[in-house]
Amino acid sequence: MGYWLELRAWLLRDPAKLIRYLVLFVCSIIVIVQLYECFSKLSDPPISTHSYYNVNHTIEMPAITLCREPPYREDVLTNISRGYCPHPKYATCWMDYPFGEVPFEEFFANGTFEQDETFYLYGLNGDKNNVVIDSSIHFYMGRCYTLRPVTAMKRVSRAAGYSLMLEHNANKMASDVDLTAGAGWHVFIHDKRENFTEINMKGSGRVEYVFVNINEEIEIKLQSQVFSNVETHTETCSRADGYSDLKCGEICIWQDLGDEVDCSGPWMHEINHEPCNNTKSMRNLIENYRAVYESSDDYECDCLEPCESRIYTTYIQSRKTFYQPEPRTLLYIYYTTKLISMIEERPSYDTTQFIADVGGSLGFLLGLSVLGIIGILEHLTLFFCGDCIKRLQLKNEQRNRSDSPEDGQSQASVETLDINDVFTVEKAQLGKY
Repeated sequence: MGYWLELRAWLLRDPAKLIRYLVLFVCSIIVIVQLYECFSKLSDPPISTHSYYNVNHTIEMPAITLCREPPYREDVLTNISRGYCPHPKYATCWMDYPFGEVPFEEFFANGTFEQDETFYLYGLNGDKNNVVIDSSIHFYMGRCYTLRPVTAMKRVSRAAGYSLMLEHNANKMASDVDLTAGAGWHVFIHDKRENFTEINMKGSGRVEYVFVNINEEIEIKLQSQVFSNVETHTETCSRADGYSDLKCGEICIWQDLGDEVDCSGPWMHEINHEPCNNTKSMRNLIENYRAVYESSDDYECDCLEPCESRIYTTYIQSRKTFYQPEPRTLLYIYYTTKLISMIEERPSYDTTQFIADVGGSLGFLLGLSVLGIIGILEHLTLFFCGDCIKRLQLKNEQRNRSDSPEDGQSQASVETLDINDVFTVEKAQLGKY
């Protein structure tokens, strides 16, 4: 009890000190929190997005991937599989398939269409040497062809863009319209650094799609947006040349499907599994693959996003009938402006802002504003609680006097004597000489 009484006495002697200490304590807590936030933002700065337009003197053209519809030769597949087979997704293709006799690669290669059966004419800026063509086998899309630009364009016009004349195997007759219902081309427009994959098209958000019918002339105008992301501690991205997160996701899905069924198909490359060798395993693989292909959910894979990506937006400028005796399609893809929308992520916190924030936090603790707040609180406390504080002080002084008996006895034992009485007594006691 003695400690608390002494503490109470100390506080009552100068209550303004308590107010000062409380205010300084609260301010110190606030400053510590602010400094912690400053250091946190310095190590992991907030990201802000800036959007602006840029006029490019050279235009980067996209890659164009073309997939035929229908994608397979029905007669070839039926002949090889020994059963009715318009598309490998049907179970009749695998009931009597000669496993071990005909390799899957031969089945898919012979059942699709070659490059010379696809392109009648093609070019970029009027020259076919300005593009390179790659082919890839896919389960649903069959054999697709991707055109990539070799050089950047300096002009924007229809003549400077892609010009493609595509051939189809359907024999369109004037009196037989239903024969070619739905026949045409799937056109995918994407960044030339990305590889085409039929699985991740829905989840990527970076691929533009247009379907073109046979005997149709179509002009597609392009606009592009460039996204530049900032790599942080929590979100990393890849700047490697030739990296494709779509291809990475596709291989991830193939590997999971192969591990589940313990075999692979001819469209599943770069995975360590042997091809399916019986009807049951092949049908299980196709069933699982279809579930992933038709799912609207994104597949979970540990693939990095690219730090810089380009998204293309298409506008149909013209769409009309292309009068040709053969089932052909004429396609133009081009820019009409050099303006490109740039969207960049930038760190919105640097060393200068860190120093300014630290100085502001310390100024809040040590500046005149804090002293002014202390003075105001002192005056308010004395104004509203002055009488109460005085009564408590008097009560504390009385308690101190009552708790000190030695001081009271010493004060009571001391008597005040008159100087004349002392002198008289001493004089009476003196003897005569």
